[in-house]
Amino acid sequence: MLSLERHRVIADRAGGEAASSIHELIAEIERLRGLIVLPDVSALIGAKEVADILNINPKNMHHARKTRFFPEPYTHIGKRPMWLAEAIQEYIEKKEAWRSKPGNNS
Repeated sequence: MLSLERHRVIADRAGGEAASSIHELIAEIERLRGLIVLPDVSALIGAKEVADILNINPKNMHHARKTRFFPEPYTHIGKRPMWLAEAIQEYIEKKEAWRSKPGNNS
C-alpha cells in the first residue's frame, strides 16, 4: 500500500487540477484518521484470563457469558473470543452495582 506521502509526490508530479484534488483527498483522509480512536488492543484478553479475573473456572465461562451485563467479545482470533480488559472491568463494576441494590441478591 502506498503511503500518503507517496501519493503527495505522485500528485505533485501530475500537477494541475488532479494534484489539487488528490491533495484535498489526502487532507480529508488525515482529518478522518485523527477522529478515529482505536482501543488499546494490547489489552485484549482471552477466556482463560477473563476467568482468572472473575475468579471462576475457565470451564464455566459459557455460564458467565450468559449473565447480565457480560460484554460481547471485542473480536475473535480464530474461534477464540477476545475481550478488552476494560470491558471486563466495566462488567465487574456493573455487576457489583446491580448486586448492591436492594432486592438484587443473585
